[in-house]
Amino acid sequence: SLYVLSFPTIMLFVSMASFSLNITISKLVSEAIATKIYSPKKILKYSFLYTFIIALVIMIIYIILLKPLTIIFLKNEDLYYPLLTGAPLILLVGLSDGLKGYFIGLKKVNIASFASLIEQIGRTSFSILSLIIMLPFGLIPATTFCLLSLSFGELCTIIFTLIKIKKYPIPDYNNTSNEKKAIFANSIPNTFSRLIGNFTYFLEPILYTFALGTLGYSTIDIQTNYTIIDAYTIPLLTFIVFLPQALSTAMIPNISEAYALKKFTTIHYYIRKVLTFTFIPTIILSVNLFINAKEFMLLIYDTTEGSEIIKYFVWFFIFYYLQIPIVAILQAIGMSKKVFITSTINNFLRTLLLLIFSLNKIINFNSLILAITISLIIGFIINLYQLLKSTHFNFNIRNIITLLLITIIATSIGILLKTYNINYLFILFITSYIVILLSLWQDFIWIESIKNILKKRKPN
Repeated sequence: SLYVLSFPTIMLFVSMASFSLNITISKLVSEAIATKIYSPKKILKYSFLYTFIIALVIMIIYIILLKPLTIIFLKNEDLYYPLLTGAPLILLVGLSDGLKGYFIGLKKVNIASFASLIEQIGRTSFSILSLIIMLPFGLIPATTFCLLSLSFGELCTIIFTLIKIKKYPIPDYNNTSNEKKAIFANSIPNTFSRLIGNFTYFLEPILYTFALGTLGYSTIDIQTNYTIIDAYTIPLLTFIVFLPQALSTAMIPNISEAYALKKFTTIHYYIRKVLTFTFIPTIILSVNLFINAKEFMLLIYDTTEGSEIIKYFVWFFIFYYLQIPIVAILQAIGMSKKVFITSTINNFLRTLLLLIFSLNKIINFNSLILAITISLIIGFIINLYQLLKSTHFNFNIRNIITLLLITIIATSIGILLKTYNINYLFILFITSYIVILLSLWQDFIWIESIKNILKKRKPN
């Protein structure tokens, strides 16, 4: 609970300081290399300068506000030292994001991906070591050092990318201008969009505690139920979120370049490819969580808490996965302002629904998951409409129907196997095999890249 309740506050201030450099720098660097209208060196120089100044101011404000935040709003003084670990993270995350964004802009996505992997390994190792060493001293010191691992992970990324940047010197073009304007034009809408999202995320535990408290529930029960949903239910429903995020990150420079050169056929190709490669793994996850939510919850988290509501919401989270690449595409083609407006409306709607549902005695503890689900569906519809309108992309109805039939077939076979008490991991294997096989048969999964690699490796 200490870890989960600290996270929204830390992320709120980090989102302000990061200045959305990952998306901004990757987009502008890819455009600069394709058109020579900007200098990548100036883009990085100004971006890091602005981020450092903003991060320093935000860190000071954060430290000043920390005590009243824990006592008045979060109503838990034990959160003070865990939240204090957010101070170094505020300074580090902007530099880390910017360096990864530079390599993505160069289309060296493997370096940015490996940097993220190093970050996660460093963070997780530091967390485990901290828990082993600090748990005998109590939960507060253990949680504090566990959250400090976030900063350690970012530091690992920075060191790795700075070493790699020597191999890929930053290009500098003469007679370029408007870098500052371009940075703010891209960063401000993206930053405000993230800020609104993180602000409403910050408000969630506060409103959840307030509303349910008025119904007579104890603070311990409320915080425990919030933690179960936020730490177990939502993470399992979004278990493969790394996949659409990775695909979106890799795709941004290609779409930005294609849009700058007005190559709409190329843009349509990437849209079709990224949505397909997002949807197929999501089918596999949704089918298996619908059938065996308790078993997978027990396998991953060693608890079944929060698993009972997964089967009712799992299908709706397909929209969550598809929305990630859609938003990334809109940002890549310069639609950041519209993404910001949609995100703002959506986040405030989620907050309002959370408050209304929490005050309802019938819904009560399920208010959080219900508010998230409704708002993500509305957000998906709006963003999809903007994508279709901006890129003139059209879906193939036959392909959509075929994908739905594949989902129904996999679900039916999974349910049938479940009735015979077949092991859930075997059901996972069978349903995955069916979905992939049918997707290959219908040409939803393209293997031309694999074929090209094999051809290159053939001996002369």
